[in-house]
Amino acid sequence: MSSITDRAAGFISRVNPLKDPGFAQNASRALHYDYGPISILAAFAGSHLLLQHRLPMVFYGLDNNVYPRDDLRVNGEKHVASGRITPAQLRRLKRWEAAHYNAVENLAIFIGAILSLQFSGASNRLVNRVAGTYLAARAAFALLYITVEDPKLAWGRTIAWWTGNITCIYGLVQAAKQLNHGVAAGTTAV
Repeated sequence: MSSITDRAAGFISRVNPLKDPGFAQNASRALHYDYGPISILAAFAGSHLLLQHRLPMVFYGLDNNVYPRDDLRVNGEKHVASGRITPAQLRRLKRWEAAHYNAVENLAIFIGAILSLQFSGASNRLVNRVAGTYLAARAAFALLYITVEDPKLAWGRTIAWWTGNITCIYGLVQAAKQLNHGVAAGTTAV
């Protein structure tokens, strides 16, 4: 009878994707996929699910579903006074709430940039670069917004915010170039 280690090693060698002759081809193909639509879904999930400020409030037992938008403003100090949360936790919850609203507000320009690139016929590589850069910048923004209280370090959040927005502006400009290519020469756009 073999040991657990031997069985685990045998399993890993059987399902190892690197031994699959089609793995390299599939991995290469994945680099050329268009991740535009899925990136919109990822941005939506990030803004509406991961950054939903009510999740940590549920964790602390503070969630008020009757009037959730004003809950921290109206009841935050009461929760601190009662000892349910600390002042630092309240500040973090308020930053989490602000990060959530900022992500929702920022979603429109990202969707506009990705759809403009899609409709203009831009390359998948360009769409994926814009999507990947934006999502990485927004993830950094959210992490910095929620966790950083030092005013000097908070500038990182501003840099991440502008990186995401400039990436979207770049995508919109590239889509406009693609759509209007040849218009000055008398050919019709698209």
